Amino acid sequence: IVNDVTNPTTGKTWMDRNLGATRAATASTDANAYGDLYQWGRRSDGHQCRTSATTSTLSSTDQPGNGNFITRSTSITFDWRNPQNNNLWQGVNGINNPCPIGYRVPTESEINDERLSWNQNNNIGAFSSTLKLPVTGFRDGSSSSSSSLLYSDGTSAYYRSSMVSGIYSRVLTFDNSFAGIYNYNRIDGFSVRCIKETIGSVGVINCGSSTVTGNLIASAAASGVSVSVPYTGGNGGYYASQSVISTGVTGLTATISQGLFTSGSGNLTYAITGTSSASGTASFALNIGGKTCNLTISIAVNPYPAGTVFCNQPTLIVDVTNPTTGKTWMDRNLDGYYQWGRRSDGHQCQNSPTTETLSSVDQPVDGKFIIIPSQTFPNDWRSPQNNNLWQGVNGVNNPCPSGYRIPTNNEWEDEIATWTEYSSVANTAYNSTLRLSIGGARDYIDGSYWLEGEETYFWSSTIDNTSAGCMYLISAFGIGVTYNARASGSSVRCIKD
Repeated sequence: IVNDVTNPTTGKTWMDRNLGATRAATASTDANAYGDLYQWGRRSDGHQCRTSATTSTLSSTDQPGNGNFITRSTSITFDWRNPQNNNLWQGVNGINNPCPIGYRVPTESEINDERLSWNQNNNIGAFSSTLKLPVTGFRDGSSSSSSSLLYSDGTSAYYRSSMVSGIYSRVLTFDNSFAGIYNYNRIDGFSVRCIKETIGSVGVINCGSSTVTGNLIASAAASGVSVSVPYTGGNGGYYASQSVISTGVTGLTATISQGLFTSGSGNLTYAITGTSSASGTASFALNIGGKTCNLTISIAVNPYPAGTVFCNQPTLIVDVTNPTTGKTWMDRNLDGYYQWGRRSDGHQCQNSPTTETLSSVDQPVDGKFIIIPSQTFPNDWRSPQNNNLWQGVNGVNNPCPSGYRIPTNNEWEDEIATWTEYSSVANTAYNSTLRLSIGGARDYIDGSYWLEGEETYFWSSTIDNTSAGCMYLISAFGIGVTYNARASGSSVRCIKD
């Protein structure tokens, strides 16, 4: 039976009895009001019954295949589940929320606020409170010495919250001398009193003052993009998870997980996922907390060549200019390790698979990193070779954004000539205008990654017979320009044309 009681001090509404109780308590020691004893995070599968059978076999899933009360199988087990899962009782949509629809297990702060409203900080205050909490005892999950494992009923009580702390759960406990919130094992059986979910509301939600983190580029998958939307007049209530599909520029979704509004002002964080259909403005019609607003996000024109595969998200374009050479570069590397002359087809990504099949065309049909285990001359991913793949902004496979290209050997040499800090290779490269780091390389023999922190290479567009030019940073050797096998996986730093 679900009957509500509301604490006039906290303003929170609760069920008037413990889960499993046949009535609201008529006395602190009213056995009919004790109810069931739950292991933290478990659903009402029968384990909570005071006479349920026991087992010492831990569960590897959120919902054990039986209703047995799980006891400690070793001296270091603190939970019925292995590995632990901290998200079983979180909110009304918690995986194993045992409460009726519209109710949930209270948070630590909610159950502690109730305690703070008592006239005495002990079992007398607990029973005389709005919730009339009885001394229910507990079921010991840390011992298998008996079949009942029941202790302290009529003497002390333990009421669960939805919160955890490390390997433990947070519990309200009280007896005739004290009351407080403490850590207890999740494997023990404790009482549950459900709180009614307050429907959340806000006074104003301000889409116009939203803050966007990350970048959205036309035809590129959103990665790590979120929007923080401010609001005022929050009532501290609950809002459900929601997903809102974009209009205008389509293909994107704004998603927010369930949560609680802050009392007063706060922010709602929506994750943006999907691939935008074009550049322009994507609009999301938000409806939350009883208010609506239209969230708009600008989608930039994709400056990268058509068909570009991004390993994470498009590399942000920020310019840096060397005051001595007058040359302008991107301030960061393109994401990944490129084989010379290849476009951004996915082969450059660190998790790309490998293949031993050489390509006879400029653009292989897949994004695999082509390896040459036999080190067959000329150690190129393409057969026959093509010297014109990265030549200028209009190079067949130029991977740089519009207006940028792969630098030449001479341009690398000009940059190196301006570097003035010589304490080490790493410091020299980092303290340059380009802020270069020693990021290693990818081996064309087996596709492995190596030399990170020791040496690295940056491709140039210059070719020399069968090899291609590159700038090297080698901690044990120095800095300079050389030539390397075109099948090697090296870094790319783009220069403005």
